[in-house]
Amino acid sequence: MNDPFLIEGPAVISFSGGRTSAYMLRRVLDVGLQPDVHVLFADTGRERDETYRFVREIEERWSVPIHWLHRPGYFTQLITDRRCLPNPTMRFCTQELKLRPMRDFMLAKGYEHWDNAVGIRADEPKRVARMREQNEERSERWTVQMPLAEAGTTEADVMAFWKQQPFDLALKPYEGNCTICFLKHVNKRERLAKDRPDLLAWWVEQEQRTGQFFRRDEPEYEVLPRIGNLFDSLSDDALAALPDTVECYCHD
Repeated sequence: MNDPFLIEGPAVISFSGGRTSAYMLRRVLDVGLQPDVHVLFADTGRERDETYRFVREIEERWSVPIHWLHRPGYFTQLITDRRCLPNPTMRFCTQELKLRPMRDFMLAKGYEHWDNAVGIRADEPKRVARMREQNEERSERWTVQMPLAEAGTTEADVMAFWKQQPFDLALKPYEGNCTICFLKHVNKRERLAKDRPDLLAWWVEQEQRTGQFFRRDEPEYEVLPRIGNLFDSLSDDALAALPDTVECYCHD
């Protein structure tokens, strides 16, 4: 039986800066990083400082070259260029800030087609099924590989691994890499807005300068800190368990 973590090139290891994709990277490194396999971190400009520190620490501790990619001007310039805000049904931020920079990197290397290893676990059956379906229908230049799902890896496995490590991603379970992503459950965004007004400011500014909203079905960012509800007393783990609107490419 082939080891699912033996990724043959040409390929991308899609490293989001989260615990799950970092665990995937560790397993790939344990087997051996093969020629023409590139570890890519696409920086939207909205990642948490804790995420940046985590990525740099992995580079240093594991002696792995990680290519940091970004769209010129990051997220703010993308909104200016598009003259609109992304939303749950038009998530051009994922396409333009994550997928396209990775695609352009591989094309610049001269590859015509490649595999893209992503951190989707076995205990995420809906995401696994959706990715497999998209592979069947995909017209893009890459085929998604899910070594964690193939290996039967669960969130418990990932967390058990990080408990044994001398370093970790310094984020609470409900926080995630993107500062206050509009795809998060509204109560997670409320907690973050109250706890970290410094992170909130950018989101408020984008809504105000465009006269638009990231969400039409939920409160605008400016009022999030003033909303009081029963969810404010939830534990970090209980808050993390609240379902997000859409599972996003950025958090794995």
